[in-house]
Amino acid sequence: MHIQTFVARNSVAMLHFEDGTALFLKQVDPATARAVGTTKGNEETILRLIPEAGVPDFAGSAVPRFIATDPETETLIMEGKVGFTSIRETFRNSPEIPVPVLAALASVAAGIHTAPVDRIIADARFSQQLIVFPFASFAALTPSELASGPGMDYSDYASAMQSVDESVVRLRDGWGPKGLVHFDLRDDNILLKDADSKHPRVALVDWELAGFGDPMLDVGTIVGQLLIQWLHTLRGDAGRLSDSGSWATVRRNVGLFLAAYEHSASLSADQRDAVFRYAGLTTLMYAAGRLEQIGSLGRIGHLCLFVGCKLLNDPQGLARLLTPGRPGKAGA
Repeated sequence: MHIQTFVARNSVAMLHFEDGTALFLKQVDPATARAVGTTKGNEETILRLIPEAGVPDFAGSAVPRFIATDPETETLIMEGKVGFTSIRETFRNSPEIPVPVLAALASVAAGIHTAPVDRIIADARFSQQLIVFPFASFAALTPSELASGPGMDYSDYASAMQSVDESVVRLRDGWGPKGLVHFDLRDDNILLKDADSKHPRVALVDWELAGFGDPMLDVGTIVGQLLIQWLHTLRGDAGRLSDSGSWATVRRNVGLFLAAYEHSASLSADQRDAVFRYAGLTTLMYAAGRLEQIGSLGRIGHLCLFVGCKLLNDPQGLARLLTPGRPGKAGA
């Protein structure tokens, strides 16, 4: 047996066995689970629910299978996804993502989002899995809160968040338990196997924040991740944003992903607007993370603020740039 450890808030490890199988061990993080109004042990609840929720097999196989819980150490034991690598690591030096990968990811996401969950949502036993709208308003930020914010560029970030408050309110008004939502589809939580083949496999891990909400948040998070990956290739050169040629790679990635998603789950005009607004929030949250981690936005953080605000306040404008050939309709 070989033990592989990971850097995380709590103890995380994967046990590899000689027969090629593995078990993934993860200590429950109560603080993270409560962040969206859920309770300790939320990941176990979600992983137990997925097989019962009508998620199709091809999508359900992308979710680690729950095995057991050790109550003494509060450790979850799940199926280990052997041979998988995060999408971040896989395409760190190659921002153009292969079509089969984008199609596989879109198909899995759509399969999870379209599962019929009305019966589960109506069950009082799962009320803690109904996710509260997760983004706070910055409109009433006090001087004290502004002064105590993280990082020397916090005032820039707060100003950007205040400028999109009306758009965030629109998202809040449209929020509700419409489907199963992963809620944290960052590039580290999207794993790939055989990424260079015609039939890559996708795994979605880290379900501790999952629950029931608006699936457009997941779709927008993926679009936002594709945008952030592209923004890093600009190396802080804001002038390249005005060059349409610079958008070729991200236009391709986003356009193909959304086209593949809509092949399985069609989107209304309102839903498409929500996708791009959530993509904008994803880039703004990435900027916030930089403030917390390194104390400064830097060039990439300021680019994220600019693009995030544009997406939230004019989703159709950037949608036309990112997905050309699709006529925009007033959806918000």
